[in-house]
Amino acid sequence: MLYICTNLLQFQEFVVYFKQTHGTFLDLSKVPTSKLAEEGTSIVNHHAECTVFLGYLEPGWMLESGHQVQLRKLIRKFPVAMVTKFVDSIPFSWKNETHSIYTQVPLNQYDGSTQVVNDGRSVQYESEV
Repeated sequence: MLYICTNLLQFQEFVVYFKQTHGTFLDLSKVPTSKLAEEGTSIVNHHAECTVFLGYLEPGWMLESGHQVQLRKLIRKFPVAMVTKFVDSIPFSWKNETHSIYTQVPLNQYDGSTQVVNDGRSVQYESEV
């Protein structure tokens, strides 16, 4: 299961929340992206139960496709959390494993407007002057 936070400013809050809900976890946020796939494979091979925090990661741009496949095995076996700014960078295969996405604004606060993601506005939006 994959847990994603899209607000970089709430990085530490998300870490604390994830630790409270899942107990202790393996923190891979300080591991270089070039070694992240190897660490993920080692965890899959040597642990029966654990929770993993990947830190800030834009997988589509920071990882090679082979490394994405290796980390997908980790995501399928254990609860994994990460912080990302661009949801578009998440591979489709990872999106199938996603459990929760935490955004800045609660869903449906504005009746489903585009303001939910990154406080964006629709093209037709006109601000009040």
